[in-house]
Amino acid sequence: MTLAANSVMLNDGRQHPLVGYGTYKVGFVPASASSVVSEAAVGDAAKAPEVTAAECVEVALDVGYRFLDCAEFYGNEAEVGKARCRSSRRLTLTLTLTLTP
Repeated sequence: MTLAANSVMLNDGRQHPLVGYGTYKVGFVPASASSVVSEAAVGDAAKAPEVTAAECVEVALDVGYRFLDCAEFYGNEAEVGKARCRSSRRLTLTLTLTLTP
């Protein structure tokens, strides 16, 4: 598939990927992102091997994602950066970053 088939042309002529990888709750869950979780789910999560945000993002890049949605609130910017640095090849990425006021 070509880049044009997987992206949309912006007004300035650059291509923007249509599908991105969201990094919310990837490797880190902020205390303010509380949600109701059953004890059974917590028990199942405790049995699963821990995967870092860097590992998750690295896999996303390996399978072809070129658009990462990030936010300061997510608390995993350093891990996202590590994944980018560890990537085995030079990539053109689109990053969105939301800063908390």
